[in-house]
Amino acid sequence: MIDKVSFRAFVAATEDERRVRDALGVFVSLDSISAITAQGHFGNEIKILEASLRKKEAMAFFPILREQLPAAELLRLRREMPERLEGDSHFHLRLDKQAAYKGMLRLTDSKDAIDVTLLIKTYPARREAALKILSEII
Repeated sequence: MIDKVSFRAFVAATEDERRVRDALGVFVSLDSISAITAQGHFGNEIKILEASLRKKEAMAFFPILREQLPAAELLRLRREMPERLEGDSHFHLRLDKQAAYKGMLRLTDSKDAIDVTLLIKTYPARREAALKILSEII
């Protein structure tokens, strides 16, 4: 079972925070996005936007992912499932922030991304069970 889907995106001083919020708004309601301010390596201000979906709301993420991610990228995601699963329960992927703003989903390896982490609950916690759940929903 998917317990939680977390989203995080960084807003550099040169970016429009509203646009990054809109990109996250593809997945969550805009009023559920929280922001904290941090200082970058060179003293510049960076905002960190975060939001999450729990239980039933989290499951709504997967139809969006399956329907909007191009077929080749969906296959890549399925193929890379073992490498993307950290431990027994945390699955990671990055979505292109600019594409999300335009309403499209694309995987990316860039640091300028929406970081997505899925928390998978299995009892007892087992990697094989988490991979089976992922293979059924992705």
